[in-house]
Amino acid sequence: LRAMGEAAREPVLRDICKRIAADEFRHYTLFYRHLKRYLDKERIGKVRRVLVALGRITETEDDELAYAYYAANGLAGAAYDRKSCSQAYAVRAFRYVRPRHVERGIAMTFKAAGLRPQSRLARVAARGAYWLLQRRRQRFAAAA
Repeated sequence: LRAMGEAAREPVLRDICKRIAADEFRHYTLFYRHLKRYLDKERIGKVRRVLVALGRITETEDDELAYAYYAANGLAGAAYDRKSCSQAYAVRAFRYVRPRHVERGIAMTFKAAGLRPQSRLARVAARGAYWLLQRRRQRFAAAA
């Protein structure tokens, strides 16, 4: 949302995106606080934490964003197709994502997984994630 808010020309939309992004960051802060408390009781290794983080990332492929795209773009007359709506959403939304947005997400993910968010590995992961995201957007755009 931060990326879309930064790209928006309409001031009200920019403000809405900014507020939602701030709310999402507060949600992450609350999550991280409870994660630390939980980890004090349960000894979960870094490998397991990384696997959980990767699982959460793949959840962005679920129906939530695809159906939101379907509903918001007046496609209600057509049959819902998760794959095509997900791809159309990606083509439209990913063009606004900049490396700094991916770096921030990777840093938050690394921190939750118990890895150093400012490490060389995090920087490499962010560059790789940005490259994959842009490659995926290009592939979906070519298929459309």
